[in-house]
Amino acid sequence: MDEAPPYSPMASVTERRLPQEYVLPQEYHARQDEEDLELVRPKSTTEARHDPRTDALGVLEEQNTLMAVATAPSTLVFPPEPPPMYAPLDTLAHSFRLDGPLIFATKTSSTPRYQLMQEFTRSGRPRKLHVRRLMASESRSHSLPSSSQEPTWPQIGYDEEGTMYTITPYEMKGLRSSTLPGIIKLESGWSILGGKRTKIFHVQKNARRDSLNPENSARMQKYGYHADDEWDKKLLFSVRRGSWEDGVSRRVAVEEHGDEGAQFEILEEVSGARRDLMVSCWVMKMWMVKGIRWEGDVKGW
Repeated sequence: MDEAPPYSPMASVTERRLPQEYVLPQEYHARQDEEDLELVRPKSTTEARHDPRTDALGVLEEQNTLMAVATAPSTLVFPPEPPPMYAPLDTLAHSFRLDGPLIFATKTSSTPRYQLMQEFTRSGRPRKLHVRRLMASESRSHSLPSSSQEPTWPQIGYDEEGTMYTITPYEMKGLRSSTLPGIIKLESGWSILGGKRTKIFHVQKNARRDSLNPENSARMQKYGYHADDEWDKKLLFSVRRGSWEDGVSRRVAVEEHGDEGAQFEILEEVSGARRDLMVSCWVMKMWMVKGIRWEGDVKGW
């Protein structure tokens, strides 16, 4: 059997070839040259933009790109104002009422603020009076209503370590760092026009005029010894007809004794230590002039 010619469809892949005398048509060469130029010619921007592969990559990039979103300008948000600081007791208390052995605040509140404790001699005469400021827990517990029957006197034990001032028939002395140093003395007198007037003085020892100081020996030999020279005496309050004035004649408080008992009102804005001083001076004046008694007023009740 004769072999199939190399250009026959029956020839194998390795045997297929065009005959030597076969000449490709001219149109084939032109089309082939065109395809070769197309492969090496750079594509224009327009053609590249419409390339399906380029468009697909562009879609992916657009999906993965974070877009800037226009928003409203941010506004500053300030935290809410904190609540007012908690005050353990009424810091604005300026009016008081004596209901022994407690001194109650009035007008701004109705809680006890101070407590008294009295000592007696063997013969039963008053010897000392102590004044202390109640703690916040004691004041609140006494202000709460009780379902049981009220006792004859408040069930608040006196804490001697909390004593602010101790009063004797001669003077009042502070026992804490917030109280006045030295001693506080009371003097009473009469005048024809003004009537009875009570003065309260703050007395402190003058170190420069101490009689034990050797530097003062020459002055003592010349003028002699005078006990008043060793003390500095400053007027704190002057009281006449229930009106209290300070050392510069400024009206600072009023007191009255009516059906509701002894009451005291401070007319100026004062701090805690100043309030303690004024209330203690008011108690000292009442105790020294008229005396203060209440049921069960014995030490250790």
